[in-house]
This record gives sequence, structure tokens and C-alpha cells, in this order.
Amino acid sequence: MTERQKYNILIVDDTETHIDLLLETLGEDYDISVAMDGKSALENIALETPDLILLDIMMPEMDGFEVLRRLKKIKTCRDVPVIFVTVKGEEQNETKGFQMGAVDYISKPFSPPIVKARIETQLELKNQRDQLKNSISFLQHEAEILKQKADIGIEAGALAHDINNVLMMNISSELFIRKRIPHDLPERSEIEEKLDQIHNNIMLGSKICKGYTSYIINIGGEAFAQPVPPLLQPLDIYSMQYKGELEQNIPEELPLVKCKGYQLKRVFYNLFINACQAMENQEDQKITIRMWREKGAVMFSMKDKGPAIPEEIIPRIFDESFSTKPDGTGLGLFLVKQIMDDHKGTVAVSSDKQGTIFTLSFPVFESE
Repeated sequence: MTERQKYNILIVDDTETHIDLLLETLGEDYDISVAMDGKSALENIALETPDLILLDIMMPEMDGFEVLRRLKKIKTCRDVPVIFVTVKGEEQNETKGFQMGAVDYISKPFSPPIVKARIETQLELKNQRDQLKNSISFLQHEAEILKQKADIGIEAGALAHDINNVLMMNISSELFIRKRIPHDLPERSEIEEKLDQIHNNIMLGSKICKGYTSYIINIGGEAFAQPVPPLLQPLDIYSMQYKGELEQNIPEELPLVKCKGYQLKRVFYNLFINACQAMENQEDQKITIRMWREKGAVMFSMKDKGPAIPEEIIPRIFDESFSTKPDGTGLGLFLVKQIMDDHKGTVAVSSDKQGTIFTLSFPVFESE
């Protein structure tokens, strides 16, 4: 036990001789707090959360089971390891303790070496759990940063697309002015020269915008054969903000698909966000994801329980800049279609009062 990590242990017992023995056994290695009844224990925990609790079962007024039950309701104490202190032969108490969340038990009368060994084991396990939680939190943080970067890229692509539309609107104005310049106007050649400059600048700006949106579509490096299911893992992070039910039916073994993984992740992300937005105002929110093999293809479907898409809209749903949302850019599903075309796959949509299903088909990779 290092001085840098001297754990705090709370002893809850109504017998002074037992407390004295535990203090003698543990006092040099741990910071010890003592409570002689359940009420005092809960008051102690409210002031400082211990790293481990030694909890006597048989106490007056509030026994150890009741103390543990209340502890589990305190958010900061749910993961604190609790070792029950029992009398030998009380197997029923031990079973109940484990069922309630105790991690171990120690029998009276105490054996100091056993007490120390049991405590060291549980504290080491707690330390490992804490490290794992910290690692998971760090990975979630990193994943969120990557998601934000991806979102920025998509939004930048949408912005470039919208700027291009605005630029191209000026072409008609340029042509309108050019046709109405009087032939006998002395400044005609100078005006036409300026209009040529305006036209060239518009086309240059449009080329830059289209080049960026093309880059956004084609980013991801070289395609290679890989399994598709792992590419769905980022949805675990995105779904943390989704309050509905997410059901995934994915078999363990599926053929490989030649693809750019980063691009397919964006396909799944765009479809997932689209499904979430479709159900924003509904009580029953459920997204179902399926994958299966069909002939020479790996199939994927995502179903939401949102309202039906009007039949007249479905033929236009993958069109560039088309959106049913007032603030939509129309880029999300357009990118999905572009990426699927690039992968020689297909994307289809069907919708009725039961919800909307997007179905993707990827050709199975065949070794060259």
C-alpha cells in the first residue's frame, strides 16, 4: 500500500471489541472511519464517500441490509464495494447480501490475515473498475470530438453547396445585363470586359465549391475488403443522445465488402440522424437495424417509426439540395446516394404508416 493511495474504509459495527480488532488490523494501511449504527453510517457517507465499507448485518434499529438498500439509492455510493460482516453459519444472510449487491463477506470471529486479504482484493478490483471507467470516458470523449469534426466537415460541405447555388444564380443576372447593352454604347466593350471578369469569378467560385463537396464525398482513402458490422460501432456513441429504443439484428458472420470505411460510417450516421429527426415529436421512438446476406450482396436496413413520407416526395428524396425540413440543406441523403453509387451499391426507401425503411445493398467482395 503506497502513501499516495491510502484508501478510506468505513467500519459499521455496533460491537466495540469488533471495531477495536479491525482498527488494530487495518489502521496502519488505511484511513479508517467508524459508525456504530446504520443512521450514523449514512450520515458519515453523506459527508465523505468511502472507498470500501465493512458492514455488520446484525445491528439494532437499522440492520445492514437496510443500510445497503439505502446506499444503492445514493448515486455516488452505488459502486462502493460493501463487505458484509456475518456470524459463521448464517449462509442465508450471505446469499441475501450478495443478491443485494454486497461483494464479499467476512465471518466473525475475525481472522486478521483473511480480513486484510479480502479487503485488498476488493480494493484492487475497485481500482481496476475505476481505471476502466476512466478509459471508457476518455474514449467516449475522443469519439465525440471525432463526431464533431465529422459534423463540421459535413456542415462545411453543405455550406459550400449552398454558396455554389447562390453564385450560379448570378449567371442569369449577368446574361440579362449582357443582352441589354446597347450596341452603340461607347462603353460597351469595357462593360463586356467587366462582365467577363464577373462570369469568370463566378465560375471559379463554383469550381472551388464543387471541388470541396467532391472532396467531402470522396474522402476516406483507398477502398479495401472489410466486414461491415464494425463500421456501425460509432452509432453506439451517437445513440447516447437518442432517447428511444435501438434494436440491432446483425448475424455474427457476413461476407466482406470492398469499401472506404470512413465513408460508410457517414452513410450510417446520416441515416441514423435522419431517423431520429423523423421521430422527434413522437412518444414511441424506435430504430431497428438489420443486416443479412442476399444472393451476392450484403444487405442493410434501418427502420424508424416516424410518419409516412408522402409518395410524391419519395422520388426526389435523394436529390441534391432537396429537403423537407425548413432549415435543411438537402445534403445528407444526397451524400448517402453518392457514396453508395461510388461503392457500386444501391439505396432504396419505402414508407407507410408503420414507418420508413432505408435499405442498402453492398456487392460481396470477391478476391481478385
